[in-house]
Amino acid sequence: MPIAVPVRDLKDTARFCKTVRESDGAVIVTRNGYDEFVALTPERYHEYEMALRRQALYESVDAAEGRLASGQGIEGRSALAEIRARHGL
Repeated sequence: MPIAVPVRDLKDTARFCKTVRESDGAVIVTRNGYDEFVALTPERYHEYEMALRRQALYESVDAAEGRLASGQGIEGRSALAEIRARHGL
């Protein structure tokens, strides 16, 4: 669960960095009661980034499988042969 801290807590950078490092997730920095930005450890950021990329890949594969199931795709070897022929490879 994210932790919320007011922007004034950034004045004590050592304590803020410790809060971010010890957090299980995101630390939301607020200003006047509204979310201003989110702080993450580099490791957590990369985990989120990889999860987003993985999700995009799964969606792409799912869409491709749907096209193949509906007869809109072609077999891989045929596609490669067509590309080679088109580009003289």
